[in-house]
Amino acid sequence: MANQIPLSGASNAAGAYLLPDAQGALLTNGLLKEAGAIELCGDARATSSRREVFPIYLGQPTASFVGEGARKPVTGAELGQATLTVKKVATIVLMTDELREDLANGDFDALVDGGVRTAIRDVIDANMVGKAAGANITTNFDNALRATTATVELANTGGDRLRLAISAAMGILEANGYGNPANMGLLLAADINQHVRDARSAADATNPVYDDADPFYGIQRAFSTNLNTISTTTAAGKIVAFLVHRPNLHLRIRRDVTVAVTNEATVNDGTSDRFLFQEDMQGLRWVTRIGFVVHDLNRAVIAITDAA
Repeated sequence: MANQIPLSGASNAAGAYLLPDAQGALLTNGLLKEAGAIELCGDARATSSRREVFPIYLGQPTASFVGEGARKPVTGAELGQATLTVKKVATIVLMTDELREDLANGDFDALVDGGVRTAIRDVIDANMVGKAAGANITTNFDNALRATTATVELANTGGDRLRLAISAAMGILEANGYGNPANMGLLLAADINQHVRDARSAADATNPVYDDADPFYGIQRAFSTNLNTISTTTAAGKIVAFLVHRPNLHLRIRRDVTVAVTNEATVNDGTSDRFLFQEDMQGLRWVTRIGFVVHDLNRAVIAITDAA
């Protein structure tokens, strides 16, 4: 039967355990791979805490010549701290005992487990972005990419308008002291690849504009279905991409995606209570605990908008 219990960003809970480094890597490189914004986090690791406070670097250092015995200038950078709170993401799928037995031959992983993990990846990505399927949401994390005040507007015309917007966003990061392209990351709308393939200029409607292997300056890229698609009509709040300084995106994993099974509980499917033992049903519960925060958000994250 279809799962009617929604994914939720629940309140903090006690417990859990420290993940070994290899297990933390399994989550970020395996289970949650191709998860949109999570791919761009330059600081991703396991944690044993519900809340983690860690030092961060703010501003851009400066230096100058000084005379012997003269006062030394104070640099334009300083150390600060960021706070990250671990959140819980969970869902329950109901199925009959008979269906569970039928899926015991290995189809279970592909049919149910894979789909649930995809849903978990999507809700995590939505809360990191601050959008779900193009609609603004309030994040359950400490902040979200959408909260940045730094924006670049996509031009109305020109086959290479996306590339020019990305270049302008790179210029803002460079001016803010985050100029190394190796540390930059692009989070793009799901239909960007088609846009790149189909882009033509007004002067030449036959040949593609993006005819090179990498049209976006070698920057690491990821894609999110939660961003507004570039093909939709312009509108206030429409965001088709983010350019980020990846080291400023912090991800902490306290608990890998785990699954537990019971046939003795009573659960609510969104409409009514289900008595699992009485109805010959099983409830499969997936849980993960993960936290996300961006420091220096307004200088390290540039939104590419299509509002006008």
